[in-house]
Amino acid sequence: MNLSLQHIENEDSLALSVLATGIEVGEKEYEIIDQSGELKENAVHVFNYVPVNHEAKERFEARFLSRPKLIEKEAGFISIRVLRPITDSTYLILTQWETVEAFRDWQSSKAYQHAHRKRGTKEGLDKEKGVLSGKPYHHLYKTKR
Repeated sequence: MNLSLQHIENEDSLALSVLATGIEVGEKEYEIIDQSGELKENAVHVFNYVPVNHEAKERFEARFLSRPKLIEKEAGFISIRVLRPITDSTYLILTQWETVEAFRDWQSSKAYQHAHRKRGTKEGLDKEKGVLSGKPYHHLYKTKR
């Protein structure tokens, strides 16, 4: 699958390719370490980038691999891919949604609150010393028509 995507808020475009060994986004290649649902061509694609210190990759991955998987039960959810970077240390969590509204609804849901309940506390990855190398950020894209 090869997709041409357009940013929801501007004219930026991005290519996404599903490879035999993982996923390529733009010029960066990622290995799939966790997944659920089938990737769809027509969807809202949310790219959540998480910069992780090299020394903390195992801790970060262990946390994600033990996630409660509540997002999969949310209305409008299509798929998720947790992606390990091949050439740098910024992980990518790719989720697909039926609509932007479905993604925004999830952000205000109990499932989201549960998934992020440790954020900002001493138990959260964002506060755990040495795990994140920068602040996570996300972008929303839609499939170009």
